Amino acid sequence: MRGNIGQALTVKGGILRLLAALAVISAIAQVPIDPSIENLTCVCWVLVSTFTMLIYIGMTHTTESQPLSTLSLLGFCITTQLGALLAQSAAWTPLRSSLYVPVATFSMLAICQGIAVLVHAGYCHFFFETPIDKRLVRGALKWAGLYELPPSRALWIMGYIGLISWMLGQDKGVIGRVADGFRFLTWAPFLIGNYHKQAGESYCNAHLHRILIIIFSLLIVALGVALNFRQIMFFGIVTIALLHLSSGLRNESAVKSTQMIKLAVAIAAALALAGPVSDLATAMVVARTHRGKISELEMISTTIDVMKHPYLIAAYRAREKSEQSFSRYAESYIANPLLTRLVETKFHDNSLYFSRLLTPAQVEALSAYTIQSGSVILPEPLFRLLNINVPKTELQFSLGDFLAHLTRGMRLGGFKTGSALVQIYVLFGLLSPFIYALFCLMTYAVFDLLSVRESLASAHLSALAMMRVWLFFIYGITAESLGAIGYTVLRDIPQMIAIYCALLWLCKNMVPGCKSRTEISGAYDAYRSA
Repeated sequence: MRGNIGQALTVKGGILRLLAALAVISAIAQVPIDPSIENLTCVCWVLVSTFTMLIYIGMTHTTESQPLSTLSLLGFCITTQLGALLAQSAAWTPLRSSLYVPVATFSMLAICQGIAVLVHAGYCHFFFETPIDKRLVRGALKWAGLYELPPSRALWIMGYIGLISWMLGQDKGVIGRVADGFRFLTWAPFLIGNYHKQAGESYCNAHLHRILIIIFSLLIVALGVALNFRQIMFFGIVTIALLHLSSGLRNESAVKSTQMIKLAVAIAAALALAGPVSDLATAMVVARTHRGKISELEMISTTIDVMKHPYLIAAYRAREKSEQSFSRYAESYIANPLLTRLVETKFHDNSLYFSRLLTPAQVEALSAYTIQSGSVILPEPLFRLLNINVPKTELQFSLGDFLAHLTRGMRLGGFKTGSALVQIYVLFGLLSPFIYALFCLMTYAVFDLLSVRESLASAHLSALAMMRVWLFFIYGITAESLGAIGYTVLRDIPQMIAIYCALLWLCKNMVPGCKSRTEISGAYDAYRSA
């Protein structure tokens, strides 16, 4: 396979060209689907944003130097724009379908994408590193073990702790809140294959691992059905896919025929399983009315029973489509329930539409809510020490809830997804591009701490970053609200670092045969040299 004349097509180049080809094909398909000016304008915005992103990644080495922030940039493009174009075209549905203000939504997303790219380019250009042992924060994280190669046994222990945390999370008290902080560990075993590829057979028994990961995956599916939580089942798959994507974007070697065969097999398997898995996801939603009322075994039985009666699934989908047409609030955009979690376009559209209906007094209320929601992210002891007069119990709702409440009179507490991009625009007006640029710069700097680095030109994802790679991909440079951004940076990431490093230390010192042999960076360099 050849790229330019005399130059072999690289894996990175192949991925970028594939995304570009899919974007063009989907855009062309939109012409007969809906040739209206509004729909085609939306398509043009998506194409401009997509090709800007692909050209930036293709012409720079940011996937090598800043892998996590670059992946978050690509994730923003895919989950808000390109993914919408691909999914809607595949379903033969207009891109603008079900959106309140489609042109305004896609133009806002494209402009934010452009700002994020410019900030990222500047950040990478002016980014200078001193030796790792002379950097205070990185030195502390290295001492804590964040950058070490985690033993396979430690990852298995973390994975099962993560599974248990989902069950304990059903508790509505302190136990449930503590357990929620350990859920990210569930995906730890899925990293073992990646580390085996880097460190070789000395890391683990690859054949045994494949058997154990299949068993572990079945346990995850069973737990997801029993608790009626679809996200447990799909985030493992998404994590593996994103790790392969990140690895491919760093791979400058020539594309091999075996890689093409593996890709074709993976795509064929995904297409074959798409229907049954989509039906399972819908069956879980149908069975959700029984959640909390029946036992976990009964929930599994109920879900299987729904699967055995396809007419129940068809009836639910038809009823949902009909109800969305008359509802005061609608989140339906992508028909496929598997892709709904990965395409966030509709949430930005809802928030932008509702923001246009706000009165000056309601904007003031939104400003007050922003301040209050920002203060409650502080830890409880600090919250009390500062004597902040904000009742946490009265703020158990999201930005999406608040906007729908102000403009539609809907009740609070449904935790509807909002848009930090819209919140910034409403509150800061003409200053919003600069505020968003500062937000991007802050997130890039924080993300960089989760990548393993020994030089300016080369870095790769730590184990913790890989466990939460789907979070950075979907919400890396956006979020449900400004409060959610603050929570991620000030509480969630530090909390995950503390939990992961503490468990890794316990495993290395208390579990037989669980000693860390080397750092990830050394193993990775050896792998790249080979």
